[in-house]
Amino acid sequence: MTKHSPLACLSNATLFKDFPESLRKKLVTISTHQEYFPKGSLIRQPFDGKDGLLVMDKGKAKVYSLNENGKETILGLLNKGDSEGQEHLFSTSARENFIQATTDAWVCSMTRNDFQKLVRQTPDLALSLLNDFGQKLVTAEKNTVRRNSMDAKQRIMAYLNDLSKKQGTNKVKLDLKKKDLAGYLGITPETLSRKLKELAKENKIQVDKKIITIAK
Repeated sequence: MTKHSPLACLSNATLFKDFPESLRKKLVTISTHQEYFPKGSLIRQPFDGKDGLLVMDKGKAKVYSLNENGKETILGLLNKGDSEGQEHLFSTSARENFIQATTDAWVCSMTRNDFQKLVRQTPDLALSLLNDFGQKLVTAEKNTVRRNSMDAKQRIMAYLNDLSKKQGTNKVKLDLKKKDLAGYLGITPETLSRKLKELAKENKIQVDKKIITIAK
């Protein structure tokens, strides 16, 4: 097995990849690396006392909330290199969402207290993280607008087109189970399956298990 490199881990993270190496080396000194979470386990949950930022080193996870009736709403998806919890580096508010490993996952993290100490020495660090957090808010708002203004097929196609841009190909691989994708899009799994079949009949997509080809 390849030895884990804390510097490489942070360098591969989307959040930190454009930081100068000198700054990434400082972040290494306040970060914990390769904490293991088996598939299905909770990486973070409300009021667990684990504040701060986490980075997905390996594996996948979903971010979700539960309403008072226990209904799950998926708020985001985490893949290798993705980060979650920037807001908790700046706020003492307790976490309200759950983060659950959807595959075996290895996570790197840093706490609010350690980060705040480093920020006092490196103000540019705070600005960079706030800019990334702003982009996450834009993404969340875009998903909310889609849920409120698009029908099911339009939401599916918008998601697939976003995934196509991210993966750099019109032949995309779904990055989560259809049940979780349905929750993320705000529709039922049955509706997702039905609309995928309709889109295939309309020759807009081709479906082969988890591989979907978008017609050009």
